[in-house]
Amino acid sequence: MIILVGASASGKTEISKVLFNKYHYKKCITTTTREKRINEKDGIDYHFTSSDQFITLIEKEELVEYTVYQNNYYGFQKKDIMENGVVILDPNGVNNVVKQFREIIYVVLVEASKEHRFTRMIQRKDDFEQIHKRISTDDQIFDKEHLLKIDLIITNNQEALDDLASQIHENYQLFLSKINGKL
Repeated sequence: MIILVGASASGKTEISKVLFNKYHYKKCITTTTREKRINEKDGIDYHFTSSDQFITLIEKEELVEYTVYQNNYYGFQKKDIMENGVVILDPNGVNNVVKQFREIIYVVLVEASKEHRFTRMIQRKDDFEQIHKRISTDDQIFDKEHLLKIDLIITNNQEALDDLASQIHENYQLFLSKINGKL
């Protein structure tokens, strides 16, 4: 399973779409209590749920990991883990999954400049106050020193998404060959 991690608007979602469409990876859908953005769909982009329902998932131990970000719960349900899957998690989520499945997961840190991230958030019509808050806090939250494992770091400023996805795919295939004893 590939885990993508990176600051807000670093391009994780767009890169994952190329991985799904071009390389036929499967989306591991995470669960959140945040409001849907324009054009997002329940069960496709996220499992959107209430805080009460999310707390029930925690109590029933149905989550591999969960966190609170920007006053919303985000979590990854055990039922959504899959082979050849791609999931987007925050550093705490990555670290919790690494602690349980270190040898079989591939962690990709997606970096992007503040300028490009700011532009992307404006283009997707994020709240202006939230943009400034995320820009100021994400550098510390997504510092690579906080991650227990990083297999690949890519920079997404003006690069073609196909090239970035290709780089991830090729490196992941090498990773799979190594863990399957083929190299």
